[in-house]
Amino acid sequence: MFQNQGLVFRERNLQRDFVECWTPPIRYIVTLLGMLGCCVDYLVRYGLSVAIVSMVNKPNVNATVTATDACPAAIVNDSGDDAGASTNEEHFNWSGYEQSVILGTFFWGYFMTKGAGGRISEVFGAREVLAASLFSSGILSILCPFMAHIHPMALAGLRFMMGFVQGPAFPALYVVIAKWAPPDELATMITIAFSGMPMGSLIGLGGSGWVIDELGWQWVFYGGGIFAILWTPFWLFFVTNDPQKHPYISKREQDLLLVNESIRPKKSVPWMKLATCWRYYPSIIAEVASSWVANLTTTQGPTFLTDKLGMNMDQVSKVLTAMQIGSWVGSFTFGRISDNLYKHCLSKVNTRRVIHSSGTILVVIATLGIALGGCDSWTVSTMMVILMIGSSCSLSTYTLSPMDFAPNYAGTLSGLLGIGNIGGFLAPVVTNALLLQTGSWTASILLTGGMAFGAGILYVALTTAEIQDWNYYDEIPSSDVESGQP
Repeated sequence: MFQNQGLVFRERNLQRDFVECWTPPIRYIVTLLGMLGCCVDYLVRYGLSVAIVSMVNKPNVNATVTATDACPAAIVNDSGDDAGASTNEEHFNWSGYEQSVILGTFFWGYFMTKGAGGRISEVFGAREVLAASLFSSGILSILCPFMAHIHPMALAGLRFMMGFVQGPAFPALYVVIAKWAPPDELATMITIAFSGMPMGSLIGLGGSGWVIDELGWQWVFYGGGIFAILWTPFWLFFVTNDPQKHPYISKREQDLLLVNESIRPKKSVPWMKLATCWRYYPSIIAEVASSWVANLTTTQGPTFLTDKLGMNMDQVSKVLTAMQIGSWVGSFTFGRISDNLYKHCLSKVNTRRVIHSSGTILVVIATLGIALGGCDSWTVSTMMVILMIGSSCSLSTYTLSPMDFAPNYAGTLSGLLGIGNIGGFLAPVVTNALLLQTGSWTASILLTGGMAFGAGILYVALTTAEIQDWNYYDEIPSSDVESGQP
């Protein structure tokens, strides 16, 4: 009998070893789902930017000041191309002001909740907050066509709500990854997860035109919303806030992630100590510069390529696609190099410095190349791609600061890092003001490079990767005191 029991136990152990050997680690599944979540987030967020071209009678929705240094090709092509307007779709007679309000209200709602989103995730559970954020934004995306037919301000209000519910999404993902990433895989897992952002932009850019032509602009909203809703149950099924409590995790992976057991969201936030932690401010300033760079590449990049260089929409689409591919590849490359440097030869803080310096150099070279490239569309386009590659280094440098400084408050800090998104609001205003003053894009381009250079120097000189003492601050529960626990 005992011999038969021994055979049964051996068979069970062999089956368990076989499953552990051939089943991918759960942390990789979590990272993959995080990447798909970021992709869905950006599909829902930026779908309107593409669809509105076919929704309104006048396709030129990015009204800006015309530069006096426009290239000959831009002057020749200044004849009002109606590309993108479908002949069998209903169009709306929205003014330029109404269109700008509709496009902008998302980011006001987003800005309002991103700062608090990290703390919300720590208190209520990051897994649940991220699921609720993307599921509800998917529902709101499906309602966009209905609201558009009611009134433009109804759509603007809905977009505000979409931004409001999406604000906590990325801070929540930070909290999840902080628990699921071993220290020597942190940069790789973060960059893979957040590489869903350029992937979402890439899919939206390359696929929305086809969707509009084949199915109509409504399906840009329906498609993004359906993907968000379908993603949610997979996230809830495969992800837990605590890796040790995951029903399908292997013993080997449990032991690997035991190092993160000390990472537990605290009941109270030491706001005064956080506010006086001056070494964190360079990360926020770096986020301001990154948002400013994104204005040149993403927000006003199409306007620059058409108004300055005279590219048609097909050429612009190809350049923007190449830029997003560059950003995607760059994020993976910088993340992997970062983990290898930290694992084999450099301290964590020096790894951050080396990677951020490399990215900053690429950004500065690219902005100088764009400014000096003049009307050479090949040179300018190449520099735009290099600019995106350089800016992608941020996913493995200052965006890791919340987990470097205080992993117990990673959600709160990542939300506060979002203060730097104010650069996204200010950059278009300053760009238009400089165009008014100088009649040229050059000043705005050089300002972008200068801000990236200054923020990079500040970050490299002042940042640290040491966990701060206040990371361990908390009110001691009475039950712990009674049981003698520290």
